[in-house]
Formats: sequence, C-alpha cells, structure tokens
Amino acid sequence: MLIGLTGAIGGGKSTALAAFAAAGADTCDADRMCHELYDDPVLSDRLAARWGDIRGADGRLDRRKIAEIVFSRPDELAFLTGILYPALETQLAEARRAAERPGARVLVAEIPLLFENGMERFCDATAALWTGAELRHARLRVRGVTPEEIARREALQWSESAKWEAADYGIVNAGSPRLLEMQCGYLMDIWEERRK
Repeated sequence: MLIGLTGAIGGGKSTALAAFAAAGADTCDADRMCHELYDDPVLSDRLAARWGDIRGADGRLDRRKIAEIVFSRPDELAFLTGILYPALETQLAEARRAAERPGARVLVAEIPLLFENGMERFCDATAALWTGAELRHARLRVRGVTPEEIARREALQWSESAKWEAADYGIVNAGSPRLLEMQCGYLMDIWEERRK
C-alpha cells in the first residue's frame, strides 16, 4: 500500500513520518525528492534564467531565495510546481509499483501539497495531520518563520481543516510525542491488515 501523508505547514509531518518508520513502514519525503531535483543542472539553469540571483555561495540553488519568490507570487509557485511535479509524479509512480510487490511493506509518503496537486491519485489511502493553528504557528516562529511568511504560505495551501476532511484517516498531533506514535502504530496495524 502507498499512503499519502499530508498536513498544514508546521503540523509535524516529518515527525509523523518518523513515527511511521518506527512502526515498520517504508517512507519517502516528497519535499526531499524535490530538493534533490534542484541539483539537476538543467533545472537549476532554467530556474536561474527565470529568477536571476537565486544561487548560494556554493553555486547551488538557495531554497530560501526560491521560497521567498514562490510564496509571495502564486504564478511563480505554479511555474515551479509545473517543473518539479512531473518528475515527482514519476518517482511516486515508481514507489507505488515497488509497494505493490509481494512482501513489500506499507509505504508512507509525506506529500505537503498532496490534495492541492492531485497526488492522492497515486495513493491507496491518505492521512492528514491536525495540529491547530496556535501550536503550528508557535513551532514555525521557533524556526524563525515570520507571521507574514506563515500567512503567505498558508494562503497558497488548503486549510488544515480542508486537508483533514479530504483525507481517509486523521491524525491529531497536538499532544505528546507518545500519543502521535500510538496513532501512527494503530494506523499501521489497520493498513497491514488491509494489505492481506
């Protein structure tokens, strides 16, 4: 089975993904896959040609500079996802084929813009985190994200409630790490049983 995991910014998707791995799932991270694509010289040159000075001192694309551009201009976010998501879709299709092999474990893929980009079509089921805006915003401020940046990013994504309602399964991540681990373990039991 391939499970698509999503949630709002600051909702703890990476923490939940780690909990699923600890519960026995294979995992993959769409953000990490996209960041690896930034190292492709053709893609890197194409983005630099459009946006100018977006490279760091090491010559690699500076993800922070890219974020400043795409999260302030929806047309530029659409341009970026139009480049990245076809490659990501290919990788997810390959992951799905691998998850269908006999003896394969449940594969949980963290996909922040799962519903926004129609990626749920690759998944056997979807799960969304619910954390609550106050806690999410506090976590993001600790990471140095300004309230203005939070608002810009949230405006370009489905709301936490919309993701929760669209998902097949919900996970509450507003308590202790142990509570999150228990929920992820419980869902793994359900999915392992469904796989049989």
